Amino acid sequence: MAPEEAILLSQYIQKKSLSGFEKEAGGFLADICRNKGLIVEELQSPENSYNFAASLYPLSHNKPNIIFLNHIDVVPEGNAGSWLHEPFSGTIADNSVWGRGAIDLKGVAIMQLMAIEKAKQWAGEETLPYNVTLLCVSGEEMDNQGIKDVIEHSFKKLNPAVVFGEGGTGLSQISGTYPEQPFYCISVSEKKALWLKLSLSIQTSGHGSVPPPLYANKVMTQALNRLLEREQEIIFDETTVAFFKTVGRYEKGIRKLVLKHPRLFKGLMKKALREDPIILSILTNTITVTNINNAQLSTNQIAPEIEVLLDCRLLPGTDPGKFIEDIRDMLDVEDIRITVLKETPSAPASERGNFYKQLQSAIEEVYDNSAVLPVLSPAHSDNNFLRRMGVPVYGLTPVQLTQAQLLSFHNSNEHITLNQLQAGIKVYENLLRNLLLN
Repeated sequence: MAPEEAILLSQYIQKKSLSGFEKEAGGFLADICRNKGLIVEELQSPENSYNFAASLYPLSHNKPNIIFLNHIDVVPEGNAGSWLHEPFSGTIADNSVWGRGAIDLKGVAIMQLMAIEKAKQWAGEETLPYNVTLLCVSGEEMDNQGIKDVIEHSFKKLNPAVVFGEGGTGLSQISGTYPEQPFYCISVSEKKALWLKLSLSIQTSGHGSVPPPLYANKVMTQALNRLLEREQEIIFDETTVAFFKTVGRYEKGIRKLVLKHPRLFKGLMKKALREDPIILSILTNTITVTNINNAQLSTNQIAPEIEVLLDCRLLPGTDPGKFIEDIRDMLDVEDIRITVLKETPSAPASERGNFYKQLQSAIEEVYDNSAVLPVLSPAHSDNNFLRRMGVPVYGLTPVQLTQAQLLSFHNSNEHITLNQLQAGIKVYENLLRNLLLN
């Protein structure tokens, strides 16, 4: 018989919850919270979506609040035929729960809920110094509408003292000297998402057998080549310097010296940094071509128009206006129009104060010989919307993921093991014990 947390996650995964259609899944999870004795308050949300808070104490008590943030929505399954198990089956097999959202982020929500249930045993009437709330929102994968609505309509009543959301995770293969050393990466900052559309229209002859000297697809392809061939500058901020210095404690010889002084040895590190796409993503502004589109035409027709979508991620402190102008210069085609599709907020990094240290202690209590690192997350989430409100936010999926699990993000065969679920719950339990009882 599978443990309760695995069964709940399996059932939650079965409630398909693509962005904009989270109501059934959200209602399911809210009912589970009620059944566990939490006080559920439905929050402002668009039709077919669902935002709610499930707390130890009524929000009206206005206690400072420890908030565990997660999102109900998931991305589409992609090619369902490439999954070992049906993507929305929640299959429990091979000591794992399989399906879309198992890690991102339904598995984390179940870990958080089970830990809060444990904390409820400690909560007498008005006895704890904090309220504890599971905050479940919609739309994170699409437009962050859920957290926007929560901040606009419910921020004051939530009274957040700290938020623990998504972000980093446990990884190995970070230390060159000790590749098996486990590191747990707490995101204290994240990049800004800037989604752009490039559009180009060139009216030419239409038959593919007689190509004109310049036509839309050719000009755009050449421009994209110029854009993508340009190396972005490597930039260290305070978070990434702290990251490298911590890794340096687990190195020897010249590697130890270099990582303890990353700004001083930046030139020496450049080649190695550019060979690691994950590390490079936290040190540079990135530009990814995610879609190239023409109108549906026959193979022998020359398309007069082309659209390209760019997913750009900007380091803190980067001016988005200047970045767009730099893109325009690199494309070097005056007729390409650039449209901003989405821009997430920038926010200062959360300080590594008591809340960070208590999370670090909770991790170290569960995982022997673990090292904890502050990181800048290359992905955007709901976190920065709260950071810019002055709330400390720390992002962590508190398990060590395998390479296969990392590749399953927004891909096929997403899964989490039963042991990982139990360990993640224990981290959150320890965190709450540290904050509520010590």
